[in-house]
Amino acid sequence: MKNFIDCNWLNSHLEDAHLFVVDCRFDLFDPSYGKKAYSKGHIKDAYYLDINEDLSGPQKRHGGARPMPDIPELVKKLESLGITTDATIVFYDDTIISSSRAWWQFKYLGFKNVYILNGGFQTWKQLDLPTTTDVPAPRTQGKIEVTLQQPIYLTMADVKQALQQSDTILVDAREEQRYTGEYEPLYAQKGHIPTALNVPCDINITADGQLADHPTLEKNFSHIEKSHDVISYCGSGINGALNFAILDELGYKVSLYVGSVSDWITYEENCLSTGFEK
Repeated sequence: MKNFIDCNWLNSHLEDAHLFVVDCRFDLFDPSYGKKAYSKGHIKDAYYLDINEDLSGPQKRHGGARPMPDIPELVKKLESLGITTDATIVFYDDTIISSSRAWWQFKYLGFKNVYILNGGFQTWKQLDLPTTTDVPAPRTQGKIEVTLQQPIYLTMADVKQALQQSDTILVDAREEQRYTGEYEPLYAQKGHIPTALNVPCDINITADGQLADHPTLEKNFSHIEKSHDVISYCGSGINGALNFAILDELGYKVSLYVGSVSDWITYEENCLSTGFEK
């Protein structure tokens, strides 16, 4: 796998000088969860980055619930921890969902050696690997050269333009009931962006929080031709980032609509569809 690494590999490389481990545990319905979980125990020498406070910018009229952060500000924060452009960085959460969003943002900045911990902290604990409550001190000041990977980041305008092309497919990563509009716990409007197909990211994760095996992943996306451009989205760019990582793993040309539904509905001219696409 090119985007995921396993817990045993990480445990055997924790002392590597150029390795950084980042805890980004997160709960959509409890913004304080990640910090609390980190304080109760985390992987040795792991730094904590909050999805809302560190890896997202403030909400504005447009941009969605978790818009892109100010890039220079984020880079300054990362450099203060000692992170460099050539560092190897492993992100983890409880499973593999919010870590995928953090991983995607670092890919967008141009980092090449970044990975998602397969199974996350849940698997780490199941393997009885060491944890700590100690907070690591920042290392020597880092230096990051940003090379934005613009094709993997789409705005609402980009999505609308892309949908004019017959070989572009939208994939909604949320659970089926949110896609169809039967249930919507977070936003004022229900349903999905018109023409989008639904591949809930949960079906790509095993019961123990790990990435499903390759044949299962291929099957889950088998109705999407690899010759097509794929746009992954969700509610605010969290679940969509996991599907992005998987689609990239499978060899698709994929982009992430970071603002997702929470951005789409802030434009009066946009609507959502309910039910299933015909």
